[in-house]
Amino acid sequence: MKKHIAILFLLVCACAFVAFGSGCSSALIDRWSDRISDYRPVLLEGGADGFSVTVMSGVREDPYSADGVCRDGRTDYTVVTLTGYASGEESVPVAFASGSGDIEMSLFPHPFDDGYSAEAPVRLDDGITSLEMTVGDTVLTVTGAPPTADGEYALTLASETVDPEGEILLRLTRNTVTEGGGRYWYVSFTTEERSASVLINAESGEVSAVRGGE
Repeated sequence: MKKHIAILFLLVCACAFVAFGSGCSSALIDRWSDRISDYRPVLLEGGADGFSVTVMSGVREDPYSADGVCRDGRTDYTVVTLTGYASGEESVPVAFASGSGDIEMSLFPHPFDDGYSAEAPVRLDDGITSLEMTVGDTVLTVTGAPPTADGEYALTLASETVDPEGEILLRLTRNTVTEGGGRYWYVSFTTEERSASVLINAESGEVSAVRGGE
């Protein structure tokens, strides 16, 4: 009887170890999913004929509002931004294939920046590294290798750097501030009283900037 109890105890311990070690059960992104109002792990870039294209994709709350409260509604999204495109037209047609099927959309002048942009209610695969698309009459490919530091790493590091309470934004983005460029994770935690954010280099995994603090 004692032998059976000992074996059962070892099996329970082994199962607990497997559950704790698995990415699904212990990942912060999964455990805090009800607090993440915007998760954007896809950033693809490319260009042709003197213009540049950026594609960003993820999932966010619907309707979206950075107010410290994460709502239950969710919507998939893919944003396409076009710069340096000498069109002279009021809109630019774009087409590409996704897991949801063939997508056709029209880009319109950006309200704040030079260029064109638009959004489609679809989500690209998190592990996507390239996407062939047609912009106007030009066929091109936008690419983006998986970052060395993934979203789980960035969320964990940010939660250890500032107070991790409140609504969470987790976005892979391009650094447009300094000459070095590069991709970064922007992680923010917002409550009704305060907001704190961390910028993490997606390749080195190092914290580049902190705002708000603890």
